[in-house]
Amino acid sequence: MKQLGRGMVLGVCLLTFTTSLYAQNDLGSQISKVAGTNAKSYLKSFLSGLGADLNSGLYHSADLHDVLGFDLGLKVGAVMVKDEDRVFDFEMPDRVTYSGVTLTAGTDYDKMITGAPTVLGDKGGKEVRVKSTSPYIPLRGQTFFTTPAGFDLKYLPLAAPQASIGLPFGLEVIGRFIPTVSLPEDAGKVNFVGFGLRHDIDQYIPLFPIDIAVHFMTQKLTVSDNKDAKLLTATGTAYGIEVSKSLVLFTLYGGFQVEKSKWEIEPYTFSDISSGTTIKVDGFSLEGANTSRFHAGIRILLLFVNIHADYSFATQPVLTAGVGISFR
Repeated sequence: MKQLGRGMVLGVCLLTFTTSLYAQNDLGSQISKVAGTNAKSYLKSFLSGLGADLNSGLYHSADLHDVLGFDLGLKVGAVMVKDEDRVFDFEMPDRVTYSGVTLTAGTDYDKMITGAPTVLGDKGGKEVRVKSTSPYIPLRGQTFFTTPAGFDLKYLPLAAPQASIGLPFGLEVIGRFIPTVSLPEDAGKVNFVGFGLRHDIDQYIPLFPIDIAVHFMTQKLTVSDNKDAKLLTATGTAYGIEVSKSLVLFTLYGGFQVEKSKWEIEPYTFSDISSGTTIKVDGFSLEGANTSRFHAGIRILLLFVNIHADYSFATQPVLTAGVGISFR
């Protein structure tokens, strides 16, 4: 949790995992223990949750700005972690080299290790021991491998700065941007950029009592090492419709959104326990669980300061809050 807090302080924009992802003895070293299906299962719920955060907090009212009116603020989304996202079944290789002998799955150790932690799970990995049925009597009961550890995360926060400005013809442009910045402890570098567009729909319906707008947003996050070698890339796209109704200081808003998030993990080094060697494995991609969401929220506008919060009903629910200044 210390790493998460550091990420929030750092960035108003930095994903919570970036300060730990490639630091020594942290998530980077845990990833080196997995490849193939195990790697995807270990990372999926973590990256999927952050992808849901990425597509959150795009608006807090369907009443678009007048020409050159603008918003400037900070959005913070947080996915609540489900119990089933904290564990997975770790599949062991058919054979493992240990203490100079070759152990065989089924006889010397269990092939499937149930309840192994994902990135979101318990801090200690699951120990894999030599079974009492093993013919290698001196090795019985010894731990020869431990699955990757989790980080005991109950929620996944993501913060991002966002600006929007009104244009003619009922248009509004949205921007999210962070130049390339270095993470603490030489953990790497992060660059984040997003662009969106909104359009006022109720302008075509005279005297309509509710504000209606549509939106589109695309975003990209890149994490690199200190030598500028790309480690992973996240992309997010979202489009939808929103409605709102202002009541003096309060604005009630909600809408429906179709979305997608995807992560590209670059090739990395894997410690293969089946051969006792270190090898380079191919990268892979993972897609987020959320494909659509309904959301509802409330905004309070005090002079030029707006404070808002909303909740998304989706496969991975997201609670989003924000604060900023607004000039209509």
